[in-house]
Amino acid sequence: MTQTGDQAGQPNFLCLVFLLFWLMGLPSACYANYVICVCAESLDEAWKPWVAYRQEQGYEVAIVRPDGSAAEIREAIKKAAISRSLQGVVLLGDTPSYADGKLAPRLKSHVPTFYSQAKVNVLFGSEPELASDFPYGDLNGDGVPDLPVGRIPVTSSEQLTRYVQRVIAYERKYPAAVGKRDIHFVAGVGGFGPAVDGVLTTVTRKFISQGIPGSFRVTMTQASWQSPFCPDPFAFGKHTVDRMNEGGLFWIYMGHGLRDQLDQVFVPGVKPISIMRQDNLKDVAVRGLPPICVFLACYVGAFDSVKPCIGEQLVLLEDGPIAVLAASRVSMPYAMSVMGDGMLRQCFRLREEILGNVIANAKRSLVVPSAADRTPNRMLLDSLAGKLSPVPKMLIEEREEHALMFNLLGDPLLRVNYPRGVKLNCAATASNGSNLLVRFEAPVKGKAVLELAAERGVQRFTPLKRESFDREMAESYNDEYRRANDAVWSSTSLDICQPGTVEAEIAVERVKPGFQTVRLYLQSDQQVYIGSKRVYVSK
Repeated sequence: MTQTGDQAGQPNFLCLVFLLFWLMGLPSACYANYVICVCAESLDEAWKPWVAYRQEQGYEVAIVRPDGSAAEIREAIKKAAISRSLQGVVLLGDTPSYADGKLAPRLKSHVPTFYSQAKVNVLFGSEPELASDFPYGDLNGDGVPDLPVGRIPVTSSEQLTRYVQRVIAYERKYPAAVGKRDIHFVAGVGGFGPAVDGVLTTVTRKFISQGIPGSFRVTMTQASWQSPFCPDPFAFGKHTVDRMNEGGLFWIYMGHGLRDQLDQVFVPGVKPISIMRQDNLKDVAVRGLPPICVFLACYVGAFDSVKPCIGEQLVLLEDGPIAVLAASRVSMPYAMSVMGDGMLRQCFRLREEILGNVIANAKRSLVVPSAADRTPNRMLLDSLAGKLSPVPKMLIEEREEHALMFNLLGDPLLRVNYPRGVKLNCAATASNGSNLLVRFEAPVKGKAVLELAAERGVQRFTPLKRESFDREMAESYNDEYRRANDAVWSSTSLDICQPGTVEAEIAVERVKPGFQTVRLYLQSDQQVYIGSKRVYVSK
């Protein structure tokens, strides 16, 4: 059979295309997940285990040396990433310190950062320049993140070796960690005025109750001595560190911050009490799953400080959190709340697995929200922007500055150690004095706990009337703090011998009428599973 000219030429054309692709260096399957590490030669040996580990996961790793300015390094990254599917940039090393408008001398191991002129927060005491690694992930310079960036602010190969070991352990050695279902909040006092503080309290409660599924356990430690969530104020710093040491998926601080300390607890008639200072960090020793720390506060992530900031110190502790997201300069309620809402959506609605993507996507929605980003929470924040922002006419600029100043200290490729989900089925209503039948499909055998818990923000008891502070009430305050964070009305333990359908009853006794949450915790040797279902309990 005779071929036409087109048919005869087709194989040769395909070969030519393939040859051109190969010559141009376009990606084959092995370049599907390309990552660039900016790393001084002195850190190569300590970094090798991380490279090998990520290669096992399918990443192709390239090294760029931190020669030249930040802009020149970004150009080197752009050239290395031509026609490749770049998945992230890892910056290995501290940056030269910046103080009084001057940069300190640069070491060979330093990776410089970018500085942008502030427009909004400079009006409220911030430095004119914003320290930011954001531009390393904004390759076309349009102010919108193209890919995730993280800085591991080590100053020695020994520090890097320890951090690499911790990253690998986080992803491999905590498959059944109890803390996977725990999220810890620490809140300072607002101090923005009664109107803004009231709005912030309302918005925070709404986000915690609606943004985080009911299957997760949430604790609150609040720096207001009149709150049931405030333990003995003189031991507040200890409780703050204790929550971190318990381990968990996230540990989140909301409030004022400085480079070397967080906010204070103000108690009538006594000197202000620190929530966390740098000298408290010696007590940080996480026992369970190392949490990802998020600081919605000023300066905690000022990684260009003369002395290491709290964020840098925490992430480099041998038994500290696995990553820190924090601001390098003065931050403000509106833009921080919008970014926080975006992160909640990425984690608990879209279940994004890569930490750097969680942050980059949240920043993208902060700067240029899409229709999908306009959630009820986001619409609420935008409607309240006039009250939450000190400069209502510059909301876009405020959001852009916060995308710049919030930086990830840690590995942007870190896989968030989420628990897996289980769907629960039960009646929509129950009455006191009855048993509620719950059904679910157990994916594995293991130990399970079925709980009936109060909805977030609803106390199971009548709190003390803290009208005046009494130091003799310290133990009472601590007891109430524990009770305020214990939402469980009743529970039952289950031994699940094999995967399959499980039916169990849980007692409904002495429960306040109203909506409650049925939640499941199932632990196997290899994974943690959680689930929840909302029910209405009548008298």
